[in-house]
Amino acid sequence: MIKNYFRIAWRSLKRSRFFAAVNIAGLAFGMAVCMFILCWVLDEYSIDKFHSNGKNIYRLQANVDWGGIRTMTATPVVLADDLKDNFPEITANVKVRTTYSNMLFKTAQKTGLEKNYIYATSNLLEEMDFPVVAGDKHSALTQPKSIVLTESFAKKYYGTTDLVGKIINVEKNSALQVTAIVKDVPAASSIQFDFILPFALTLQQDPWLLKPGSYSIYNYMVIKPGTDISRLTAKMQQHYAKLNPGNKNEIWLQPFRDIYLHEKYENGKVAGGRIEYVRLFFITALIVLAIACINFMNLSTAQASKRAREVGVRKSMGASRLSLMLQFTGEAILMCAIAAVTAAAIVYLLMPAFNNFTGKHITFTLPVTLKYLLGILGVILVTGLLAGSYPAFVLSRFLPVKVLKGDLSSGSGASLFRKNLVVLQFVLSFIFIVSSVVIYNQMQYIYHRNLGVDKENVMYIELDEGFSANQNAIEQSLAQLPQVKSFTYNSFLPLSIEGTSADLGWEGKPDKLIVNTAPQQVGYDYVSTMGMTMKEGRDFSRDFASDSAAYIINETAARVMGMKHPLGKQISFWKGKGTIIGVVKDYHFASMRENISSMVMMLEPKDNGYMMIRLAKGEVSGQVAAVEKVFTTLNAGYPVDYHFLDETFDNMYRSETMLRKLAQVFAVVAVLISCLGLFGLSVFTAEQRKKEIGIRKVLGASVMNVTRLLSKEFLTLVIIGILLATPISWYMMNNWLSGFAYHTNLSAWIFIIAGVLAVVIALATVSFQSVKAAMANPVKSLKAE
Repeated sequence: MIKNYFRIAWRSLKRSRFFAAVNIAGLAFGMAVCMFILCWVLDEYSIDKFHSNGKNIYRLQANVDWGGIRTMTATPVVLADDLKDNFPEITANVKVRTTYSNMLFKTAQKTGLEKNYIYATSNLLEEMDFPVVAGDKHSALTQPKSIVLTESFAKKYYGTTDLVGKIINVEKNSALQVTAIVKDVPAASSIQFDFILPFALTLQQDPWLLKPGSYSIYNYMVIKPGTDISRLTAKMQQHYAKLNPGNKNEIWLQPFRDIYLHEKYENGKVAGGRIEYVRLFFITALIVLAIACINFMNLSTAQASKRAREVGVRKSMGASRLSLMLQFTGEAILMCAIAAVTAAAIVYLLMPAFNNFTGKHITFTLPVTLKYLLGILGVILVTGLLAGSYPAFVLSRFLPVKVLKGDLSSGSGASLFRKNLVVLQFVLSFIFIVSSVVIYNQMQYIYHRNLGVDKENVMYIELDEGFSANQNAIEQSLAQLPQVKSFTYNSFLPLSIEGTSADLGWEGKPDKLIVNTAPQQVGYDYVSTMGMTMKEGRDFSRDFASDSAAYIINETAARVMGMKHPLGKQISFWKGKGTIIGVVKDYHFASMRENISSMVMMLEPKDNGYMMIRLAKGEVSGQVAAVEKVFTTLNAGYPVDYHFLDETFDNMYRSETMLRKLAQVFAVVAVLISCLGLFGLSVFTAEQRKKEIGIRKVLGASVMNVTRLLSKEFLTLVIIGILLATPISWYMMNNWLSGFAYHTNLSAWIFIIAGVLAVVIALATVSFQSVKAAMANPVKSLKAE
C-alpha cells in the first residue's frame, strides 16, 4: 500500500511540475539554512563534551565585591588547595594558567614565536581526555624543566614526533625535556594549546601566584560522582567564611561542560553568553523552516480545486478519508525527501565557505551524514507532516457528489487560511529584514563612532625577551625612518584593557568606596601617538624626570573623584602616590557594550608589552617592510610579531559581525522563500481567474487594470503582515540594542524603508505573472474549458 501511495505521489509531481518545483525549491532553501544552523548549533554544544569524566569536573569561581559584584573565573591557588585538602568530595584539582606572552622556538627547520600554550599541573592529562601517544601521562608534567608537545607542533618544528626524552631549547625557559607527545587538541575543546609547560615552572617564575589575593589560575575541581553540588558549595562557602571573617566574597562551582556557552555573569550569577547566540540561531532555523512549510501549505491548498475530481473519483471507488490523507501526506513527505537531498547537496558544496564565514571546522562528509541520518530522516518526516497535514485535511474532505457535479471550490475557510499564511510569512520576513538593517546600522555606528583613539595606520609589535637589550638602537633607527611618524609603548592594547583593574585612591575618598580603575602603563608621547585628545595638562615627556611618579587620567576618573580641576592633585594607584599631570578625553578602551570607566595611565618607558608605531600614510607593505628590517637587523634571532590596531578592533566585534552577515543571509532566504510562494500563488490565481480576465479585457479593461486587480489582494496581505510585524521587530531590536552602552537609534525610517522594500519585492514578484496574464489573448481564455 505504501509503495502504491508513493507511486501515485510521483505521478502527481510529474503532472504539476511547476508547482512541485516551486515547493521543492522553497523547502530546499529552508532546509539548507536549517541544516547549516543545526550543524553550527551542534558544534557549539559539542565543546568540552568529549571528556569522558567531564560531567564530574567543575571550575572554581569567586564573586568578589569590588564596588559591585564581579565574577572571577580565575581563583587563588591557595584557596583551591585548601578546599581540596578539607573536602573529600574533591578528588583532584587541575590547575591551568593561560598566558599571552610569546615564546621563541628556533630549530634548523623553523623559527617562530608561539603563544598558544598553557601551564598545567601533572593531573591535567589524567583527568581530561588529551590522549598521550608517547610518554607517560602520569609523570609528564611533574618536573619543572619538562614540556609536552602536540603531534602537529612537534612535526612543525622538529619534523618528527620521536622526541620523548630529548632536550629542546626554548627561549625564557632554556633547556626543557620532552616528556610526552599528545594528539592535537580537538576544535571541540575550550582549552587550546600547542604545548604544555609544568605548573611548577610558572610558580618558579612568578611566586606571587601563591598569594591569597592572586586571582590568576583556572582551578578545575574533580568531584566524586553522585555528590550533591549545591550542598558541597554551601559547605565550601561556610569554610571560606570562617577563614575570611568579614569577607563578603562568595565561591561557587560551574560545570566544566557549561563554561563555553555560559561565560557571561551578572551579579554573581550566570547571565548568558554564547548560549544566547545558539538559541537565537536555533530559533532562526525553526522560523526559516516554518516559512518554507507555510509556503508548501499555501501552494498545496491553492491547488485543491485541481485535484477535487481526483478525490471525488477515489472516494466513489471506496477510498476512505484516512487513506486519502495518508496519500497526500505521502506526497508531502516525498517532496520533503527530494528537498532534503537538494539541501544536503547545497550544504555539502557550501560548507567550506560556511566554515570560513563562522571560523568553524565543521565537516559534512559521509560519516557525519550517517551519524546524523536519523536526525535528517526525522526532519524530513516532521517537515512533511507539518507541511502536508493541512493540505491533506483540505483535499480529503471534498464530497464526491459535489465535485463530480462541478462544484470544485475548496471553501472560504481554505482561502482564509491561505491568506493568513501569506500574512504570517511576511511577518517573519519583515522581522528578518528589520533585524538585518538594525544590526548593520549598529555595526556601522561602532565602526564610525569617534573612539577617542585613531586606530588607523597603527601597527603594534609584541615585545620579546631580546628587545630590552636593543631598545635604544631600535628607537634611534625607527626615528630616522620617513615611514614612521612616531612610536610609544603600552602594557595593554588601547582598545582592549578590559579584564584588568585596580582600586583608585584620592584625598577625601570614602573609606568603604572601591573604584575599579583600568591601568595602562605607557611610554613617552603616548597620548599624541595614539591620536588621543588632551583635555587638560600634558603628555609624558622626557623633559620632566618627575613624570616617573606622575599620572594621566581620563575624564571619567576625574568625574568619579569629583575633581573639576584635577591637575596637580595627588592620587594613589599602582605606583603609589603620584601627581596628575594630564586629563585625556574619554576613549573606548573596551567593548561598546560597556560604559567607559575610569582609567589611569602611568609612565613605563621600558619593560612594556607592546610597541605602538604610527605609520605615515602610504603603501602599507613598504612601511611594514622598513620597520621589519630595523627589527631583524638590530634584534636578530627574534621573529617580528606585528599586527594592526584596526584588526584588533574588528576582532572585538567578531560575534556581532557574524550576526550581521547571518541576519542578512537569513533575510534574503526568508524573502526569497516567501516570494517563491507568492509567485506560485499568483500563477495559480491567474489560472483560476483566466475566464474573468478574458471577459474584463473584452469589455475594455486595460493591462494596468487587470494587473492592479490581481496584485491588490496580495499587496493588502503583505501590508497587513508589515503592520503586524512592526511592533514585534521593534521590541526585539530594542532589546538587542539595550545590550550596548553605546548604540544607534531605532529610527522610524528603518521600518519605513524595510516596509517599502518588502512591498516592492512582493509587487515585483506578483506583477510579473499578473502582467503576463493581463497580456494574454482573451479569445484563448474564453475558449478554455
